[in-house]
Amino acid sequence: MDVTTPLRLLPGHYPTDVALRTVSEALAKAASQLLEIEPGELMAEYRPSLTPEGREGLKAEIFLYDTLPGGAGFASQLVDRGTELFQRALHLVRTCPEKCDASCYRCLRSFKNKFEHRLLDRHVAADLLQYLLTGTLSEFDEKRLKDSTALLYRDLLRQGDGSIDFKADFTVNFKSIGDTEIPILATTKNGERFAIALSGPLTTDHPASPSIRELREKANNIRVIVINELLVRGNLPAATREVRQLLST
Repeated sequence: MDVTTPLRLLPGHYPTDVALRTVSEALAKAASQLLEIEPGELMAEYRPSLTPEGREGLKAEIFLYDTLPGGAGFASQLVDRGTELFQRALHLVRTCPEKCDASCYRCLRSFKNKFEHRLLDRHVAADLLQYLLTGTLSEFDEKRLKDSTALLYRDLLRQGDGSIDFKADFTVNFKSIGDTEIPILATTKNGERFAIALSGPLTTDHPASPSIRELREKANNIRVIVINELLVRGNLPAATREVRQLLST
């Protein structure tokens, strides 16, 4: 699987593990449906590509294999059905009957993958699968971004010591780009301003909001801090700590 910036699948990074684990589970389930076999007779695993591109997060590998000793030949039947397999997997992660926020037993979870439940996120997988099929990266789920931004904002307020003022969804006028809504505006006592925004899970350091991307490029009187959405959801204290560290540098 080849990707290009700003999308990255950096080895050992939490968002990469979430994306590739979820896509692996979706492909295994899709393969079982296409071949009309029992779930669990095919499984999937992932690894970074053992190439320079793999180390840079621009290439990764997912492999399907038979679980029966000696192999039953199921995986080999999928060699010429790659597009169909990925399309079925994309349909699976987009159409959970429960419309769950990340994963559930109606879409991707099972007893066999119980130790991986925290890594299953169908929205992240949908973005990666769509990119692999079409070459285009869609904007990440807007509601998820808003909810995660609100989580981070509340935690910044809770842990604040009064030295920094935080405002949510605050509109600021800039001469270069006009009015811009900033997800979280931080202002220090000496007047220095920071725009805090989230990136999509697979596009670390690339603001999910087009207006914040423009702000970072064109405005020179405000600093932009970008935090990964999955870090906020998966480890809120670490996300808050990272913001506070960046505010103090």
